[in-house]
Amino acid sequence: MNIADLRDEIASADAKAAFDVIVEGFSSAGDFSVVAHEQGFLNSLRIKRGEEFCFAVAPADEWVLTYIRKPELRRGKITPDMVMTTFPDARLTSSGEITLRIADAATALRWLQLVKSADVGEG
Repeated sequence: MNIADLRDEIASADAKAAFDVIVEGFSSAGDFSVVAHEQGFLNSLRIKRGEEFCFAVAPADEWVLTYIRKPELRRGKITPDMVMTTFPDARLTSSGEITLRIADAATALRWLQLVKSADVGEG
């Protein structure tokens, strides 16, 4: 399983473009590592900051499901309210993670900008 295999699981060209924006955005940021992960029938892209598994992206036919995971939320720089104000379709899961279905590159770029803006000023 590699990142190209994950991309191949997406049917929609727009969702593939969204996936590409997210992969490129995190791959080009020095703080993050991006790896494909296979677990049963649920394959995902795991995005880590150091050893902490902070974000995930799960491919689907028509969108990618993004997760802002608890390790990132514990940092206190991203809040559920912040995400849900910008993306009203975002959901807080029962496990305390924020999910959002992203179907196009423009939305992916807005999501990535929100996530990255939370690190502005950090040293």
